Amino acid sequence: MSRNPVRIHRIARVITEIFAPAVLVTLVLVASPFTLPEVTAAQAAVAAFFVTLLPFSVVVVLARRGKLSDIHIGTRTQRAPILAGTAVSIGVGLWLLTLMHAPPALHSLIYAVLLGLIASLLVNLVWKVSVHAAVAAFLGAMLASATLPLGLFWAAIPWAVGWSRVQLLAHTWPQVVVGWVLGLGIFAAYITYLR
Repeated sequence: MSRNPVRIHRIARVITEIFAPAVLVTLVLVASPFTLPEVTAAQAAVAAFFVTLLPFSVVVVLARRGKLSDIHIGTRTQRAPILAGTAVSIGVGLWLLTLMHAPPALHSLIYAVLLGLIASLLVNLVWKVSVHAAVAAFLGAMLASATLPLGLFWAAIPWAVGWSRVQLLAHTWPQVVVGWVLGLGIFAAYITYLR
């Protein structure tokens, strides 16, 4: 059976875009009124805006102006200012959510995102880690823990995301594996200390 590199590239590109960190985190936050007690739609909207939508909009504008390599910030040295700016945006969002009396469960989820962001920022100062893989691993673990024993099916998400990043030459397998470990570590901290 012959391999079609163009088709494989297209599949990898679709997986990378559908399961991009901003997409996954936005979905988790938008769905929070259905999964977390007492979260309102307005609180979820504020969380999604400041945690992902505003920072990602800035990334898109900068990428279109040629200030960033691409919307996934493939150049490691360009990541630190974006991740730091995202942390500031998340801080503003947390402050507004406090004023809106958002429940602790929503704050905890956002703290987990912030913890992952800070960990990614620190690693990316010296080495390129796959944030796609980290977020996919966190989400896969979250979905699996909520739907065990059939939840192990969700492990396909981080595997597919990791494969896509390697196929697109955006990351190496070690960078993906470290991303998975990072995401699982953040999930372990979330369920142990934050939730």
